[in-house]
This record gives sequence, C-alpha cells and structure tokens, in this order.
Amino acid sequence: MPLRDHMMAAAGEFIGTTMFLFLGEGGAKTAQLSRAASQTEVATVLSNESILFIATSFGLSLLVSAWLFYRITGGLFNPAITLALWLAGVLTSRRALVLGVSQLLGGILAAALVLALLPSTNVSSVNTQLSAGVSIAQGFFIEMLCTSALIFSVFMLAVEKHRATYLAPIGIGLTLFTCHLFAVVWTGSGLNPARSFGPAVVSGVFPKEHWLYWIAPFCGGIFAVIYFEVLKTLKYNSVVLDQDSDKEITGLRPVHVRVYRFIRQDPNAEIPSFNTEEDLEKGAAPVGGANGDRVDSMKMDRTGNYSHEHSRANSSRRNGSAVGDRDPQQGNYNKPYFSRNPLDNVNAPGLELSAPTNTTHDTLH
Repeated sequence: MPLRDHMMAAAGEFIGTTMFLFLGEGGAKTAQLSRAASQTEVATVLSNESILFIATSFGLSLLVSAWLFYRITGGLFNPAITLALWLAGVLTSRRALVLGVSQLLGGILAAALVLALLPSTNVSSVNTQLSAGVSIAQGFFIEMLCTSALIFSVFMLAVEKHRATYLAPIGIGLTLFTCHLFAVVWTGSGLNPARSFGPAVVSGVFPKEHWLYWIAPFCGGIFAVIYFEVLKTLKYNSVVLDQDSDKEITGLRPVHVRVYRFIRQDPNAEIPSFNTEEDLEKGAAPVGGANGDRVDSMKMDRTGNYSHEHSRANSSRRNGSAVGDRDPQQGNYNKPYFSRNPLDNVNAPGLELSAPTNTTHDTLH
C-alpha cells in the first residue's frame, strides 16, 4: 500500500480521535462543573442527570466523528478496536501501527484542548479511575466486557457488510452511550486506552490502576474477535434468512396481498395484474402485480369513475362526438355503446333521457 495512503489514514485518525475525545471529555467536564455549581457540598457519586449528560456527550461525539471520518479511516479512534481489527485480519500490521499511534496522539491533544479552553479546569478530573469500593477485579471485568460489547458492535455493523452498513455509526454510538450509562459511575468508563492516556499525560497524574485501562480494553477486543470468529464459523447468517435480500418475506407482504389471499383462501394465490387496455375497457380496476400499476395512465372523470386515457369513451369526449354515435365508415353505427358516465349517455342515440326541468348545471357535478 502506498505511503501516501498510510499518511492520509493517520492524519484522518488523528483529527477524528481529537474531535471525538475533545467533545466527549468537554461534555464530561461540563457535567461536573454544572453539578458543582448546583450543590453546596461535594457529592461522592454522580447524579443521574450527570450520568446521562456524560453518556450522551460520548455517544453522540462518537456517532458524529465516526460518520464524518468513516470514508477516510473507518472511524476507529480507539487502539483496542485497532488491535481487534488487526487480529481479525481486517488491518495490516503497518496500518494498525500507524493508526494506533495517531489515536494516542489524538487523545493527548484532546485533553490539552480541554485544559486550555475551559477556564479553571483541572484536566485530571476527567481521568478514568475506579470509584471507592470497586475492586481491581470488578473494574477489570467491567471495562473488559463493556469494551467487548463496543468492539462487537463495530464488527457486526461496520466490518460485516449489509444493507444498513451506512447506519453503523448510529449503532456504534448508541452502544458507547449504553456502556457509559452503566460503567461511568464505577470505572469512569474508559473503554479506550487513548481516552485514559490523554488526560493522564496532560495532567501528569497517573492513577495506580492506570494499567487496567490498557489491559482490560485489549482483553475485551480479543474476546470480541473470538466470539465474532465463532459466529462466522457457525455461519450465523444462515439462522435468519434473507434479512438483506430483496426477496418477498411472508410476514411482510403488502396488506392488499394478504387480504386478497385471505378472501380466496389460498395463501399462494397470485395477485392479478390488469395492465392492458382491454382489461381497463372492461371496467377492471388496476391492481398492482408483477409488472407494476398503471395508475399513472388513469385519470378520474367528473363522476368519480376511473377511465383509461386511451379508452373509447375518452376518445369520444376528446373528439367532441356523442357517445355511441359511431362513424358509419367504421361499421356498426346502428349499435351504440354506452359510457359508464351517465352524463355522456344523456344525448346518446336510441335513448329517450331528459334532465329534470329544475336541474341546473351545478347539480350534475
């Protein structure tokens, strides 16, 4: 692969990671400042409003950033995801190394921007660390399992190509949002070595369990790869068939199809298609079929009846002749035919019809 492509991917991943973590960490810091301003004493546990605010900040930040940079780098922004994709054979060793370094540098820049742009801010307050009472083992498995869920969403929504692949950033962002709702109180919800490494470097404060925020996400990535490969080996896509095909699924057939087959008491009855001029002249209503509808060639007359634009009644009206009075040169001129429109039959030859004496033009419409 050309060096230019690696450099372009590295630049995109660096900017994307910076954008993602800057918006996420900035939102987390905003939630903390808002809580401090509304309380007279420091609380030891985040409020529900703060948890929701932080989770939304990170979830939406990832959604937007991944969607913007998906066409450039894939929108990874996480060394744990990079490792998982390398293990799965999606990334080459050189590309994985370049992206991983770019992500760590982006995490550092994002933390520096938060420190520089927010007044009176101690960036160490957005460090990821275990809450009081949470053991190392508990924190490790919380981080590992949440990271595994996040990476599995990447595999199923972005790596596996399907009809909803273009919506992958939404699903991945919602997954991160959900993981934050659970983990942010107990571990700070790192799930990303770049997210934990940046604030620690900028603040110069490395919590004693900082190693956990590297090992646990990497283990979560390995677990997600194993589970994903097992599903592929077992051919998971054969369990629920035709999810990404255009084939008709019984439970999703149009309402008119199901009603027609219910009336006919035949679950396999074919829907008739009245698409020919002869069918329409016989008064057959246009019904959707294999060749589609002909509704575009139908138009409603003044009595509410549909008539085909090429029908004989319409031709007579367009030519200004009385319905039923055919040209003698065409034969059968002594045998009139009648339109379904009663207004056209009033003056038809052979009929003695007259409008009521008090009927006005308006009442005929």
